[in-house]
Amino acid sequence: MRQRLSLTLCFLFISIWLTPAAAQQALTFRKPATGPTADYITAVLEEAYADLGIELNYQPIPRLRAEQLAQNGEIAGELGRLAGLEEELDNLNRVPFKLYEFSIVLVARKAACGLCTLKSVNNIAYIGGMRAAETVLTDANFDKTTFRQSDIHQVSKLLNAERIDAALIADFQLRNLELSQPKDFIVYHVKSEVGFHYLHQKYKHLIEPLYQRLSLMQASGRLSQLRQQFKLQAPEQLKPMPMPTELTAAAAARPGLTGANGNGRLWQLINTVYGDTVAGVKTLASNWPRALNALLEDKAHMVVGVYKNQFDNELLYSKKPIAMDDALYLFASDRTKKQAILAGQESHTVCYSGNEELHKLLPDSLSFYRANTSLDCFALLDLNRIEGVIDYKYNLPDWVTTPYHRSRLREPLPLYVAFKNNELGAQLKAHLDRALEAKLSPRFISENSNTIR
Repeated sequence: MRQRLSLTLCFLFISIWLTPAAAQQALTFRKPATGPTADYITAVLEEAYADLGIELNYQPIPRLRAEQLAQNGEIAGELGRLAGLEEELDNLNRVPFKLYEFSIVLVARKAACGLCTLKSVNNIAYIGGMRAAETVLTDANFDKTTFRQSDIHQVSKLLNAERIDAALIADFQLRNLELSQPKDFIVYHVKSEVGFHYLHQKYKHLIEPLYQRLSLMQASGRLSQLRQQFKLQAPEQLKPMPMPTELTAAAAARPGLTGANGNGRLWQLINTVYGDTVAGVKTLASNWPRALNALLEDKAHMVVGVYKNQFDNELLYSKKPIAMDDALYLFASDRTKKQAILAGQESHTVCYSGNEELHKLLPDSLSFYRANTSLDCFALLDLNRIEGVIDYKYNLPDWVTTPYHRSRLREPLPLYVAFKNNELGAQLKAHLDRALEAKLSPRFISENSNTIR
């Protein structure tokens, strides 16, 4: 008796949610574009619906036309769209299961725009009806030229013909992006999105059983199997990287060039070059070890005002110098000690901060001590714990009442900008190199010399 009652209740439950489907054993949707993500979505939904006794059919319909048909109930709904579609098409209901995740990416020609952020490209192509891309343009207040295309193949043609700087597409469309020279392009991740399945109001009764079936597929690992089967990751040569929205530049503090308060001619240069590509440029001015560590620890994107190949680390340096350094001096408390240091007397110790190469300006027979800051060196000198300091005149401490004895060790040298040796570092360098070639006058380097002598 109990078994008969259980079977009766089971058949009653099935009849409740399958009543309209009994007469409609097939649902029709717009035929999706080909590609791994579209194939994954259709495979997942076909399997889930098949367990409910429903077959899926597809018709080749333009995206915007399909929205109208879905709203009118002439097709069953939308296979996969962004959250919020029900607010625009009120006859559609979202199945509350995250069917797929994707990213909006910016594909840009490196030669056309340097850093190639949304702020720096001159024009963008996108696929018409792709609301996620349109939302990105709206949120970014993009007021430059846009090209609305019918499909990814048209976008590919524009990029290959160099008629556009960039394109805004979904990452799952990268596999269908036919670029003749992929290495000439950079791909930025712009925004993450989640896609859902939508059904027309008259199929609302299918939402709960479909949700339950999709949840079971997730829990059993079936969705993971399908993701691996359809290889949803982007092509290796077009892997998206984060798009910089704010930059940080580090340096050793130099009066007039890279001040600790953010003032200085080199800070002004960096803001001029990068200010129209990102929301803002932050500055960090302290000493060379801290500046280098900030770069290596990804707390800064560049180190400003360095010598060519100043650091042992494998870094990228700007093609042209951006300024001239000041002359370097040996400072000592008296003439006798100064002469002994220049002669290489072994009992003498010289302090320096910053670049390891500085001690090569004096004989190897001396002892050398590397301090964190210039003030540390001069404090040791005043305490007679060392005999000399290698430094610039502008780093002399304020507390000095009796002038030090000094000798000029090196003439001014050109200064550069250093970047990490990675994809973003290469783009930042290329952007600066383009600006130095195109915007700066021949007198720029002499104008940015440190005038303190």
